[in-house]
Amino acid sequence: MRVFELGSKFQVGQTGNKKDKYVEAAKGTNLFFAVYEDKNGKRSYETIPLNIVIERQKQGLSVVDLKGVNDFYLCPNDLVYIPSEDELENVNNIDFKNFTKEKNERIYKVVSFSGSQIFFVRQDVSTSVVNKAEFSTLNKMERAIDGSMVKEHCLKLNVDRLGNISKT
Repeated sequence: MRVFELGSKFQVGQTGNKKDKYVEAAKGTNLFFAVYEDKNGKRSYETIPLNIVIERQKQGLSVVDLKGVNDFYLCPNDLVYIPSEDELENVNNIDFKNFTKEKNERIYKVVSFSGSQIFFVRQDVSTSVVNKAEFSTLNKMERAIDGSMVKEHCLKLNVDRLGNISKT
């Protein structure tokens, strides 16, 4: 029996034999999720398709067009931090050097995204013990433990090879 799954197929290049070569991405292959923040602090979200990312890289541009200072993009397995209400008032002064247990519980890992939805798991969860029972039917979540949407206030974290954490 033949199986067909709708994906996207696009050319690698325009010159030479590259115009006859195609790249095919599997359905649901989303690698970049952009978070844009306007001057009022309201966020908007967009999933960037693979063919657009490749086209931008061929032109020598960054993978995602970030317009503002607070704009960033997320990829699967990126870590984000959700500031507490006290930290939201002064985001630039969050101390990432001294992590407490409370701060560790506010770190989430990006699992997947589609459209304007993005799903996370807590960074201390490797796999779910009971399949489809702990978080949701997809074993991932959109909301933090306190009930807030993770994507609304999250900050992307940079972790170097030595484990030093800083805000992007």
